[in-house]
Amino acid sequence: MARFYTTFEAARLLGVSLPTVVNWIKARRLKAHRTPGGHRRIAEEELAAFMLRHGMPVPPELSGAAPERRKALVIGEPGPAREGAVRVLAANGYAADQASPGFAAGAASARFEPDVLVLQANGPDGGEVLKAIRLDRELSGIPIVGVGRADWLDGLRAAGCSVAISGPVGDGALPAAVAEALEGAAPRRRAPVRPDGPQGRKRTPTSR
Repeated sequence: MARFYTTFEAARLLGVSLPTVVNWIKARRLKAHRTPGGHRRIAEEELAAFMLRHGMPVPPELSGAAPERRKALVIGEPGPAREGAVRVLAANGYAADQASPGFAAGAASARFEPDVLVLQANGPDGGEVLKAIRLDRELSGIPIVGVGRADWLDGLRAAGCSVAISGPVGDGALPAAVAEALEGAAPRRRAPVRPDGPQGRKRTPTSR
C-alpha cells in the first residue's frame, strides 16, 4: 500500500525547512493533495521522484518507492561543458558520471555500466572514441547521444549516434535527447560483482 507523508515528515526527509516544502508545493514543483480535512499529503513515489530529479540522496525509507535511475556517462574534454552536462542530467533524474576521451572513457564505461553515453564530439564523425565504442562487443549496444556543431549532426548519426544535437545545449535539450535515445531501450543488465571470479577487469576499447 502506498504511503503518504505530511509536509513536516517530507521536510525531515528532504533536509529542508517546513516553509520550503510548502513553497515548493505552491510553486507546483512538488506534487501534493489535500485530505478531506484540508491537510497536505505527499505520496512516497512523488517524494522519491522529486529527490531524484534534483540530485538529492534518497533515504533508505524511500528506496523502494524510487524508480531505478538510468545511468548516463558524459564523455568529453574536461571543462564547463562536460560539468554542465552532468549537472543537467543529474537534475533531471539520471545517475550521471563523466570521463575524458581515451583510456579513461573505456575504464569509466566498464566501472559505471551506463545505459546511455553522451559524447561531446570533437569532429563530424565522432572521432576515434565513437569508432572504438561501436566496435566493442560490450558497449556497441549502448545508445549514444552525440553533441557537436550543427553541421556535424548528420555525420554523427551516420557514424552510430542514436540522437545528435548541437551544442552548447540548453537545460531541456540534453535530457530530451537522452530520453529519446533510451526510448525502447531496456535497462542494461548489470553483471554481479565477483572479485575473484572470471569476470575480472573488462576491456577498455577506447584506450586504443
